[in-house]
Amino acid sequence: MLDGRVCRDSGHTNAPNAYRGFCGVSSIQTAQGQFDALKQASKLVAPAGEGVAATQPEYRFDAQRTIQALAQSLSSLHQVAIEPNSLLKESQLCLSVDDIVETALRAAALEPEELRDLSLAYRHMPRDRLTQILQDGAPSSEPSSSKPVLLQGNPRLSNLRFVGHTLMGFEDWSESVIGDPYFDLALAARDILSTFGPQPIQAFFGEYGLQHPDPVRLDWYLLAAELCAVS
Repeated sequence: MLDGRVCRDSGHTNAPNAYRGFCGVSSIQTAQGQFDALKQASKLVAPAGEGVAATQPEYRFDAQRTIQALAQSLSSLHQVAIEPNSLLKESQLCLSVDDIVETALRAAALEPEELRDLSLAYRHMPRDRLTQILQDGAPSSEPSSSKPVLLQGNPRLSNLRFVGHTLMGFEDWSESVIGDPYFDLALAARDILSTFGPQPIQAFFGEYGLQHPDPVRLDWYLLAAELCAVS
């Protein structure tokens, strides 16, 4: 999930399209329909094949405007009311810290050639030690002051679509789930960092409406993104 495909490829069962067994299929299909309606209600679902990615030169050149669009899109998405509340009890639609740790542990068991190289910030430590740190830090990463939100799941610039100066939204929603907003924020911040460097990160959070992000929670999700990435 953290890398756009790891959870389902690793056998993770909490991703929306994963195998759900043979019990309660009708109920799950109803919940999935309600969840799909939530995504449409965000008005951020870009029609497939329309528009161009925010990674194109004209949008990379206007970094401030592009980062603002990404931040405000996520802010708007995370404010979509989760209705009906029963969706919060549908485990196949929700992503928990335990799910992420499980995915990282599964990734750690893969062959080295199946994993992406760690970023420079993490290369000073063995992967198994980083995985242990992620596992040990999991309880403190659970949201306290924030409630679960509708997550995009793949909030990268390559997934953000424009037609001219008009924002269309995100094209791929296959990784969308309900969970901690820091899940999306960490993935977006990581993408901005690799594309534009560290300077715009604070502006991104400001445009999102979070002047003082929780550094512990953010660092945990950033580490999770590293450890769950496969080649």
